Amino acid sequence: MGGSSLANSSHVAGPGLDGGPLPRPYRAARPAILGAPFFPDHGANKMAHEGDVIGARARFLERRPNNLRHLLEKRFGWMNDYIGPHTKALELGCGAGFLQLFVKSPVTLSDVEQRPWVNRVVDAMKLKELGETYDVVICSHMIHHIARPMQFFEDLKSVVKPGGLVLINEIHTGLVMRLLLRLMRHEGWSYDVDIFDRNTIANDPRDPWSANCAIPQLLFRDLKAFEANAPGFTIERFELNECLVFPLSGGVIAKTRTINLPNPVLKLIDAVDALLIRLAPDVFAMASRVVLRRGP
Repeated sequence: MGGSSLANSSHVAGPGLDGGPLPRPYRAARPAILGAPFFPDHGANKMAHEGDVIGARARFLERRPNNLRHLLEKRFGWMNDYIGPHTKALELGCGAGFLQLFVKSPVTLSDVEQRPWVNRVVDAMKLKELGETYDVVICSHMIHHIARPMQFFEDLKSVVKPGGLVLINEIHTGLVMRLLLRLMRHEGWSYDVDIFDRNTIANDPRDPWSANCAIPQLLFRDLKAFEANAPGFTIERFELNECLVFPLSGGVIAKTRTINLPNPVLKLIDAVDALLIRLAPDVFAMASRVVLRRGP
Protein backbone atom coordinates (compact mmCIF):
# COMPACT_ATOMS: atom_id res chain seq x y z
CA MET A 1 0.00 0.00 0.00
CA GLY A 2 1.04 3.63 -0.27
CA GLY A 3 2.52 4.82 3.00
CA SER A 4 1.74 8.48 2.53
CA SER A 5 -1.90 7.74 1.71
CA LEU A 6 -2.47 6.14 5.10
CA ALA A 7 -0.28 8.30 7.27
CA ASN A 8 -1.67 11.56 5.88
CA SER A 9 -5.28 10.51 5.25
CA SER A 10 -7.87 12.56 7.09
CA HIS A 11 -10.05 9.43 7.13
CA VAL A 12 -7.67 7.43 9.29
CA ALA A 13 -8.28 7.19 13.03
CA GLY A 14 -6.18 5.68 15.76
CA PRO A 15 -3.41 6.69 18.13
CA GLY A 16 0.12 7.02 16.89
CA LEU A 17 -0.60 7.17 13.17
CA ASP A 18 0.15 10.89 13.16
CA GLY A 19 3.49 10.37 14.87
CA GLY A 20 2.21 11.61 18.24
CA PRO A 21 2.84 9.91 21.59
CA LEU A 22 1.16 6.56 22.12
CA PRO A 23 -1.03 5.71 25.10
CA ARG A 24 0.46 2.91 27.20
CA PRO A 25 -1.68 0.00 25.80
CA TYR A 26 -0.61 0.76 22.24
CA ARG A 27 2.99 1.31 23.20
CA ALA A 28 2.97 -2.17 24.74
CA ALA A 29 1.39 -3.65 21.60
CA ARG A 30 4.37 -2.81 19.40
CA PRO A 31 7.06 -5.47 18.96
CA ALA A 32 10.41 -4.34 20.35
CA ILE A 33 12.13 -4.82 16.97
CA LEU A 34 10.66 -3.24 13.81
CA GLY A 35 7.52 -2.33 15.71
CA ALA A 36 7.09 1.25 14.49
CA PRO A 37 4.60 1.89 11.66
CA PHE A 38 5.97 1.18 8.18
CA PHE A 39 4.01 1.92 5.02
CA PRO A 40 6.00 1.93 1.75
CA ASP A 41 4.63 3.69 -1.32
CA HIS A 42 3.33 1.49 -4.12
CA GLY A 43 6.08 2.79 -6.37
CA ALA A 44 8.77 1.53 -3.99
CA ASN A 45 7.59 -2.09 -4.21
CA LYS A 46 10.48 -4.33 -5.26
CA MET A 47 8.12 -7.13 -6.29
CA ALA A 48 6.73 -7.23 -9.81
CA HIS A 49 3.08 -7.24 -10.91
CA GLU A 50 1.55 -5.81 -7.73
CA GLY A 51 -2.24 -6.20 -7.89
CA ASP A 52 -2.19 -8.04 -11.23
CA VAL A 53 -4.57 -10.86 -10.34
CA ILE A 54 -5.39 -11.63 -13.98
CA GLY A 55 -1.71 -12.05 -14.83
CA ALA A 56 -1.05 -14.05 -11.65
CA ARG A 57 -3.78 -16.54 -12.52
CA ALA A 58 -2.65 -16.82 -16.16
CA ARG A 59 1.00 -17.38 -15.17
CA PHE A 60 0.08 -20.04 -12.63
CA LEU A 61 -2.21 -21.96 -14.99
CA GLU A 62 0.40 -21.84 -17.76
CA ARG A 63 3.50 -22.77 -15.74
CA ARG A 64 2.19 -24.51 -12.58
CA PRO A 65 5.30 -23.54 -10.57
CA ASN A 66 5.81 -26.25 -7.98
CA ASN A 67 6.71 -24.03 -5.02
CA LEU A 68 3.62 -21.87 -5.45
CA ARG A 69 1.40 -24.90 -6.07
CA HIS A 70 2.68 -26.36 -2.80
CA LEU A 71 1.97 -23.13 -0.91
CA LEU A 72 -1.55 -22.77 -2.33
CA GLU A 73 -2.31 -26.40 -1.57
CA LYS A 74 -1.35 -25.76 2.05
CA ARG A 75 -3.46 -22.60 2.18
CA PHE A 76 -6.61 -24.10 0.68
CA GLY A 77 -6.40 -27.89 0.96
CA TRP A 78 -7.31 -27.97 4.67
CA MET A 79 -10.64 -26.33 3.85
CA ASN A 80 -11.84 -29.58 2.26
CA ASP A 81 -12.41 -30.82 5.82
CA TYR A 82 -15.09 -28.15 6.25
CA ILE A 83 -16.64 -27.86 2.76
CA GLY A 84 -18.64 -30.76 1.33
CA PRO A 85 -20.66 -31.19 -1.86
CA HIS A 86 -23.81 -29.82 -0.21
CA THR A 87 -22.13 -26.95 1.67
CA LYS A 88 -23.24 -23.49 0.62
CA ALA A 89 -19.90 -21.66 0.64
CA LEU A 90 -18.74 -18.16 -0.32
CA GLU A 91 -15.23 -16.75 -0.66
CA LEU A 92 -14.84 -13.02 -0.05
CA GLY A 93 -12.02 -11.21 -1.86
CA CYS A 94 -11.13 -14.21 -4.02
CA GLY A 95 -8.33 -12.37 -5.88
CA ALA A 96 -6.98 -14.67 -8.58
CA GLY A 97 -9.51 -17.39 -7.72
CA PHE A 98 -6.92 -20.00 -6.75
CA LEU A 99 -9.24 -21.56 -4.15
CA GLN A 100 -11.32 -23.32 -6.82
CA LEU A 101 -8.20 -25.22 -7.94
CA PHE A 102 -7.65 -26.80 -4.49
CA VAL A 103 -11.09 -27.10 -2.87
CA LYS A 104 -13.02 -30.05 -4.29
CA SER A 105 -16.59 -28.84 -3.73
CA PRO A 106 -18.17 -25.80 -5.42
CA VAL A 107 -17.58 -22.42 -3.76
CA THR A 108 -19.08 -19.10 -4.87
CA LEU A 109 -16.13 -16.82 -5.62
CA SER A 110 -16.70 -13.13 -4.97
CA ASP A 111 -14.66 -9.97 -5.23
CA VAL A 112 -15.20 -6.24 -5.47
CA GLU A 113 -14.46 -6.34 -9.22
CA GLN A 114 -15.88 -8.59 -11.92
CA ARG A 115 -13.41 -11.01 -13.50
CA PRO A 116 -13.95 -14.15 -15.59
CA TRP A 117 -13.75 -16.50 -12.59
CA VAL A 118 -15.73 -14.27 -10.17
CA ASN A 119 -19.25 -15.61 -9.63
CA ARG A 120 -20.57 -12.60 -7.74
CA VAL A 121 -19.43 -9.00 -7.22
CA VAL A 122 -19.42 -8.31 -3.46
CA ASP A 123 -18.00 -5.38 -1.50
CA ALA A 124 -16.72 -6.90 1.74
CA MET A 125 -17.49 -3.63 3.55
CA LYS A 126 -21.15 -3.77 2.46
CA LEU A 127 -22.04 -7.33 3.44
CA LYS A 128 -25.46 -6.40 4.79
CA GLU A 129 -26.47 -5.67 1.20
CA LEU A 130 -25.76 -9.27 0.17
CA GLY A 131 -29.21 -10.52 1.23
CA GLU A 132 -28.11 -14.17 1.48
CA THR A 133 -26.58 -16.46 4.09
CA TYR A 134 -23.99 -19.23 3.78
CA ASP A 135 -22.87 -22.31 5.70
CA VAL A 136 -19.22 -21.34 5.23
CA VAL A 137 -17.59 -18.00 4.40
CA ILE A 138 -13.90 -17.97 3.42
CA CYS A 139 -11.52 -15.04 3.94
CA SER A 140 -8.08 -15.76 2.55
CA HIS A 141 -5.48 -13.00 2.92
CA MET A 142 -8.07 -10.26 2.62
CA ILE A 143 -8.75 -9.12 6.20
CA HIS A 144 -5.47 -7.19 6.35
CA HIS A 145 -6.82 -5.06 3.48
CA ILE A 146 -10.04 -4.16 5.35
CA ALA A 147 -10.41 -0.53 6.44
CA ARG A 148 -12.66 -1.21 9.46
CA PRO A 149 -11.92 -4.74 10.72
CA MET A 150 -14.41 -4.89 13.61
CA GLN A 151 -17.20 -3.42 11.49
CA PHE A 152 -16.39 -6.16 8.98
CA PHE A 153 -16.83 -8.90 11.58
CA GLU A 154 -20.06 -7.31 12.82
CA ASP A 155 -21.47 -7.31 9.28
CA LEU A 156 -20.08 -10.80 8.61
CA LYS A 157 -22.63 -12.24 11.03
CA SER A 158 -25.37 -11.22 8.60
CA VAL A 159 -24.09 -13.60 5.89
CA VAL A 160 -23.07 -16.63 8.00
CA LYS A 161 -25.86 -18.98 9.01
CA PRO A 162 -26.27 -19.72 12.74
CA GLY A 163 -23.82 -22.53 13.48
CA GLY A 164 -21.94 -21.75 10.26
CA LEU A 165 -18.20 -21.28 9.89
CA VAL A 166 -15.70 -18.63 8.80
CA LEU A 167 -12.43 -20.07 7.44
CA ILE A 168 -9.53 -17.64 7.54
CA ASN A 169 -6.02 -17.68 6.08
CA GLU A 170 -4.04 -14.57 6.98
CA ILE A 171 -0.61 -13.04 7.15
CA HIS A 172 1.18 -13.10 10.52
CA THR A 173 3.76 -10.37 11.02
CA GLY A 174 6.39 -12.27 12.94
CA LEU A 175 9.85 -10.72 12.97
CA VAL A 176 11.02 -12.53 9.83
CA MET A 177 7.90 -11.43 7.96
CA ARG A 178 8.45 -7.81 9.01
CA LEU A 179 12.04 -8.06 7.81
CA LEU A 180 10.85 -9.47 4.49
CA LEU A 181 8.20 -6.77 4.06
CA ARG A 182 10.76 -4.10 4.90
CA LEU A 183 13.27 -5.54 2.42
CA MET A 184 10.81 -5.93 -0.46
CA ARG A 185 8.74 -2.84 0.42
CA HIS A 186 5.67 -4.75 -0.64
CA GLU A 187 3.17 -4.02 2.15
CA GLY A 188 3.33 -2.32 5.54
CA TRP A 189 2.05 -2.49 9.09
CA SER A 190 0.97 -0.45 12.08
CA TYR A 191 0.35 -1.83 15.55
CA ASP A 192 -0.79 1.60 16.68
CA VAL A 193 -4.52 1.14 16.14
CA ASP A 194 -7.22 0.22 18.61
CA ILE A 195 -8.21 -2.88 16.68
CA PHE A 196 -11.39 -3.56 18.68
CA ASP A 197 -12.80 -0.06 18.24
CA ARG A 198 -15.43 -0.19 15.49
CA ASN A 199 -14.66 3.42 14.58
CA THR A 200 -10.97 2.77 14.04
CA ILE A 201 -9.87 2.83 10.39
CA ALA A 202 -6.83 0.59 10.05
CA ASN A 203 -6.31 0.98 6.28
CA ASP A 204 -6.79 3.66 3.67
CA PRO A 205 -10.42 3.11 2.55
CA ARG A 206 -9.69 4.82 -0.78
CA ASP A 207 -7.06 2.27 -1.82
CA PRO A 208 -8.24 -1.34 -2.47
CA TRP A 209 -4.63 -2.56 -2.16
CA SER A 210 -4.00 -0.72 1.10
CA ALA A 211 -2.55 -3.24 3.55
CA ASN A 212 -1.96 -3.12 7.28
CA CYS A 213 -0.36 -6.51 7.82
CA ALA A 214 -0.50 -6.18 11.61
CA ILE A 215 -4.31 -6.44 11.64
CA PRO A 216 -4.58 -10.26 11.90
CA GLN A 217 -1.96 -10.42 14.65
CA LEU A 218 -3.74 -7.68 16.60
CA LEU A 219 -7.09 -9.45 16.18
CA PHE A 220 -6.03 -12.96 17.18
CA ARG A 221 -3.06 -12.70 19.53
CA ASP A 222 -5.52 -12.77 22.46
CA LEU A 223 -8.29 -15.19 21.45
CA LYS A 224 -10.49 -14.38 24.45
CA ALA A 225 -10.25 -10.67 23.67
CA PHE A 226 -11.39 -11.32 20.10
CA GLU A 227 -14.39 -13.36 21.25
CA ALA A 228 -15.30 -10.67 23.81
CA ASN A 229 -15.18 -7.95 21.14
CA ALA A 230 -16.79 -9.98 18.34
CA PRO A 231 -19.89 -11.37 20.04
CA GLY A 232 -21.54 -14.05 17.99
CA PHE A 233 -18.28 -15.76 17.00
CA THR A 234 -16.23 -18.35 18.85
CA ILE A 235 -12.77 -19.51 17.79
CA GLU A 236 -12.66 -23.24 17.06
CA ARG A 237 -9.17 -23.40 15.59
CA PHE A 238 -6.12 -21.18 15.57
CA GLU A 239 -2.64 -22.09 14.38
CA LEU A 240 0.44 -20.39 13.02
CA ASN A 241 2.19 -21.68 9.91
CA GLU A 242 4.42 -20.80 6.93
CA CYS A 243 7.97 -19.57 7.14
CA LEU A 244 10.48 -20.50 4.45
CA VAL A 245 7.75 -21.94 2.24
CA PHE A 246 6.26 -18.48 1.65
CA PRO A 247 9.29 -16.58 0.26
CA LEU A 248 10.29 -19.69 -1.70
CA SER A 249 6.91 -19.54 -3.49
CA GLY A 250 8.00 -16.37 -5.30
CA GLY A 251 4.79 -14.63 -4.26
CA VAL A 252 1.11 -15.32 -4.97
CA ILE A 253 0.08 -12.14 -6.85
CA ALA A 254 3.13 -9.86 -6.72
CA LYS A 255 6.21 -11.77 -7.88
CA THR A 256 9.90 -12.15 -7.18
CA ARG A 257 12.42 -14.67 -8.48
CA THR A 258 12.71 -18.12 -6.95
CA ILE A 259 14.00 -21.60 -7.80
CA ASN A 260 11.38 -24.33 -8.07
CA LEU A 261 12.06 -27.30 -5.84
CA PRO A 262 10.94 -30.95 -5.99
CA ASN A 263 8.22 -32.22 -3.64
CA PRO A 264 10.57 -34.09 -1.24
CA VAL A 265 12.54 -30.87 -0.62
CA LEU A 266 9.33 -28.90 -0.08
CA LYS A 267 8.14 -31.46 2.46
CA LEU A 268 11.46 -31.15 4.25
CA ILE A 269 11.01 -27.37 4.30
CA ASP A 270 7.55 -27.88 5.81
CA ALA A 271 9.14 -29.85 8.64
CA VAL A 272 11.78 -27.15 9.19
CA ASP A 273 9.06 -24.48 9.20
CA ALA A 274 7.04 -26.38 11.79
CA LEU A 275 10.08 -26.71 14.04
CA LEU A 276 11.05 -23.03 13.73
CA ILE A 277 7.50 -21.87 14.48
CA ARG A 278 7.26 -24.20 17.46
CA LEU A 279 10.52 -22.81 18.85
CA ALA A 280 9.86 -19.11 18.24
CA PRO A 281 6.41 -18.32 16.77
CA ASP A 282 6.74 -14.54 17.10
CA VAL A 283 9.95 -14.68 15.11
CA PHE A 284 9.28 -17.20 12.35
CA ALA A 285 5.51 -17.52 11.73
CA MET A 286 4.37 -15.77 8.55
CA ALA A 287 0.75 -16.91 8.39
CA SER A 288 -2.19 -17.94 10.52
CA ARG A 289 -5.16 -20.25 10.08
CA VAL A 290 -8.40 -19.53 11.96
CA VAL A 291 -11.83 -21.17 12.14
CA LEU A 292 -14.69 -19.16 13.63
CA ARG A 293 -18.15 -20.55 14.42
CA ARG A 294 -21.21 -18.33 14.26
CA GLY A 295 -23.40 -18.61 17.35
CA PRO A 296 -27.12 -19.46 17.25
